[in-house]
Amino acid sequence: MTSKLNTNLGFSRNPFSKFSAEEEMEFHNEIFYEPAFYQTLLDDLKSGTSRFILGQRGHGKSSIIHKLKTDLEKEQVLTIIIDRFDEISLTDNKIELLNLILQEFVTKYVLFLDKNKVYLKKLNQEDKEALCLLIKLFFQSLTKTEYETRFDNIKSIKTKNWFINLYNKIVKPTNSLIGAGVLITSKLIAESLNLNNFETNTAYTEYLSEMDNINISANLQEQELKKSKRHLKELLNRLNSITKKTYYKSSVVLFDKVDEFQDLNQEISKIASFTEDILTDTELLLQNDIAIAFSLWSEVKPTLSKKVRFDKFKEIDISWRKSDMEPLIDKRILHFSGNTRSFSSLFSIIADKENVINMSNKSPRDLISCLSDIYDYQTSNSNSTTFDTESVSKGLIKFSNRYDYLSMYPSRTGKNKDVISMINLILRTRKIYITILDLNTTFNQKTRWSTAKLESMVKYKLLEEDSKLGPNNEKIYKVLDPKLIHLIKRGLTSLENN
Repeated sequence: MTSKLNTNLGFSRNPFSKFSAEEEMEFHNEIFYEPAFYQTLLDDLKSGTSRFILGQRGHGKSSIIHKLKTDLEKEQVLTIIIDRFDEISLTDNKIELLNLILQEFVTKYVLFLDKNKVYLKKLNQEDKEALCLLIKLFFQSLTKTEYETRFDNIKSIKTKNWFINLYNKIVKPTNSLIGAGVLITSKLIAESLNLNNFETNTAYTEYLSEMDNINISANLQEQELKKSKRHLKELLNRLNSITKKTYYKSSVVLFDKVDEFQDLNQEISKIASFTEDILTDTELLLQNDIAIAFSLWSEVKPTLSKKVRFDKFKEIDISWRKSDMEPLIDKRILHFSGNTRSFSSLFSIIADKENVINMSNKSPRDLISCLSDIYDYQTSNSNSTTFDTESVSKGLIKFSNRYDYLSMYPSRTGKNKDVISMINLILRTRKIYITILDLNTTFNQKTRWSTAKLESMVKYKLLEEDSKLGPNNEKIYKVLDPKLIHLIKRGLTSLENN
């Protein structure tokens, strides 16, 4: 039925089945809608200027991060994305994060050299000694499959398929070993780049000269480097200088999805503590030719601003306007329809389109998710060339009811499941404008209880105090979320699926 619906709607496939930038990489550039600040942000990072990217969930921070990576790499900027934090401590983690940055940079750079070996000729002996050290310390061991995936994603300046022959010559695997189980190690990489001849103790003198009580063993000395913030930053600068001698003009680290790290439980205080150690390192953020862009949930800023210099490192606020929603979704629809359909053309009644835009609450992800529910209902009438009103109506109710409210409302106590109970209290009043008396009457409770509930709802931004007073001069609180307003208008008194 979906294929028939796609045909009638003019789509090559369902445009609303994927909600995240990671799922859409094959066509991400084609559907990306460039916000007004994007070119300024891109230029700042290219010039080595660190930036904070702040925004609500679902507003496209990851999409912007991935587009930045694509565009920076076109400008010969060595770019990495850090979005996995499984092995990182929850506090006091600067050393671990610096190690992670170096690990990603070194691995990507040596794979670039593997694909473009001619650039090794631009490095002198001292550079090669330092590069050998960096490989030994930070190159990630990769399976053959992982290697090939990363290798294929590296820009080829001079196309050579020499690595497969080299791999077979050095490792000489049997047919049964050629697979995901074979590791590409730092030793193999060093051999492939002919760097083993540069492993001398003198190569590390500049990094070790001021360190006390170092064991004579080279391996122990090398491992000590990974424990020092100062030396890690020196190694990062050294790697950057090496890359600039070959092909790259500068380096950029893009941090993303910190607030989605499972161990942080979406708690504002934990997210702030996790990022504080590295974000307060002004020296790191001000390094020449190494820019850091940190993508953060905007709810974390008030807590971080007590220690992080947001005034010193310009923040980019991702906040969409309602008027952005239609051109933004048009990019996606034009792509999947071969430029034959627009967002507006999908609706026979203009009010349905406006309701969908209003329900998205200026969130690109919510807009796509809402359209996905409408699309699902429309499959029961796959002969239609537009979304009919009944499918739109059912889709809006489903979207509002199944919505993941827990992920959108920040936890300040570690118990943000209370959000669902507060939403259900709001729905049970059946009112968009609520007073203390409404809560007293609906739940047969005393004013003290109602006042406390209203204060919590305001804190979680479910309600806001209206500027006007009621008939008896009582305070009035307005429901903010258009999804909740829609459910109230439809007579639903609880979130059935939460």
